[in-house]
Amino acid sequence: MPKLRETQPAARAGVPLSSVYDYHSSKEKLANALPATRMGQFFAEFLEKARTVSSATDRLRLYLWLTADFARRSPAGARILYLEVWPSVMIKEVKVTQSIDDFARILIVLIRDGEISGDWAAGPNHYETAAILIRSISQLLIAWLLYGRPRDLMSATSDLIYRLTLLLKKPLRAHGCSIKEMGKMRSRKSSLT
Repeated sequence: MPKLRETQPAARAGVPLSSVYDYHSSKEKLANALPATRMGQFFAEFLEKARTVSSATDRLRLYLWLTADFARRSPAGARILYLEVWPSVMIKEVKVTQSIDDFARILIVLIRDGEISGDWAAGPNHYETAAILIRSISQLLIAWLLYGRPRDLMSATSDLIYRLTLLLKKPLRAHGCSIKEMGKMRSRKSSLT
């Protein structure tokens, strides 16, 4: 569970420490409430800004870009979310789990929207595509949080998003073969050896 200095949330809220425990009975419950609250703020900000974006590609780019920008604006919250909460298999707090699941669900909707609008061809698996996007952005943020690299987070994020959206627009083929054909070739090759 993330370690929080007890006085930080109370001081930020401008209330005495004892009143924090009127809402959260323990430090663990408070620590779980913070990521869920921050994710809710992120979703609200994305929804507001997405209203002004017309293409599915631009909405997807905005979602990924805001993910990094939200972390940049609140590195302490990002540390808790990306370094402690997200990778934890011990999360039992329903609101935290739902927030993380909602992040992926929205991404899947954005991927499907791009297919429907013709921004890119239908992919083989929306969940795998979402996992690739999530892991790519998460890895960039984790490197930034741990090592301060890249130094210019938003420039690196823009570059990464550009490359990721290019991958969506190209069919999944390598050397002229589909992924399915590559699997057949591998199985033939292994049976020959």
